[in-house]
Amino acid sequence: MRVLLSKLPRPWIVDEKKDDGYTALHLAALNNHVEVAEQLARAGKADLDLQNVNLQTALHLAVERQHTQIVRLLVREGANLNVADKDGDTPLHEALRHHTLSQLRQLQDVQDVGRLLMGLGTQGQDKKSSSFIACFLAAHGADLELKNKKGQTPLDLCPDPNLCKTLTTCHKDKESHDIETDIVPSAAIDECLVCSDGKREMLFSPCGHVACCNACAPRVKKCLICRENVLSRVKIEECVVCSDRKAGVLFRPCGHMCACESCAALMKKCVQCRAQIQHMVPLSVCCGGGGDVTYVKGCNASGTISEVKVDLEEESTPSNNTGVGEALLMNNGSRDTSHSDIQKLQQQLQDIKEQTMCPVCLDRLKNMIFLCGHGTCQMCGDRMSECPICRKAVDKRILLY
Repeated sequence: MRVLLSKLPRPWIVDEKKDDGYTALHLAALNNHVEVAEQLARAGKADLDLQNVNLQTALHLAVERQHTQIVRLLVREGANLNVADKDGDTPLHEALRHHTLSQLRQLQDVQDVGRLLMGLGTQGQDKKSSSFIACFLAAHGADLELKNKKGQTPLDLCPDPNLCKTLTTCHKDKESHDIETDIVPSAAIDECLVCSDGKREMLFSPCGHVACCNACAPRVKKCLICRENVLSRVKIEECVVCSDRKAGVLFRPCGHMCACESCAALMKKCVQCRAQIQHMVPLSVCCGGGGDVTYVKGCNASGTISEVKVDLEEESTPSNNTGVGEALLMNNGSRDTSHSDIQKLQQQLQDIKEQTMCPVCLDRLKNMIFLCGHGTCQMCGDRMSECPICRKAVDKRILLY
């Protein structure tokens, strides 16, 4: 995306609309593609306030889907918070419409408005709380008095007096909270240790620490946390299973980080290399902070990469004492190919097992299929809202017996 935008001969094409009025930024906000939206807004200079056929901006769609990172990005880049859609609703109307009773109870437990605002977009808070989004919009200048076509203001859609009071307080004190929220990222654990500007997104190998951003990683020869030599650097991408959240769990001993916390909880094998997972290290620990390492049941908790390599080498060494040539040469002078045939059959059997295994956990057999034709095990399938293979919405689940 960065290369395309830098070599684009016609910059106006960034804001080109489809038949339904959606631009590239609309689609990025709708599908929670944070990095794409960031590139479009900053490198592509996309118009943040363009509206689709329903007169919705990208901010409307991000608030409607409760994608807090997109909301935060668009607000910081200067999106208009008071644009009305075809029903006259602003993004603040949308946020309060999606407000639920459970989120109201969570909000009543928060006394400090500053903590409420600083929590938006961090891992320690509820990332899908409409009340938090509403307070963030109010703190950055969203109008509380604008009425939609039904004559309702945002506060009219909020039946909870405590939340109305909090929104009013956020709106009045928006200047002070803007200063506070700008200070928060400097102390956050995901801040690059080199430039203090970008986010940590590069995984160092073999130590498994995450210490700097993509731009600074090539200059780092030793890990800034453990001082171990860096042999390779891998950028942390989105979860390969759900494609909704960023990968945040390091698998040991293979050293891959390819799944988010919720998807990793279902796995016993790494989805990238199919190696057995001995324990899972959360991103907070990889960044040098605190956290609990999850040990997979039935595996040795003290295993390391070097120990696994030694075990594999021992298993691959022939156990018989006879020479290789004597073992392969038969009495009639011909070569014995039964050993290679057995290896081929074992490989074919392994391929069949992999085809029948659940593509999510790689541990249980497939016993549930979706209408798209793809399948998982029942435990993983019950938790899926969209197919992990083709990304189609799961409308029906069929158990196989």
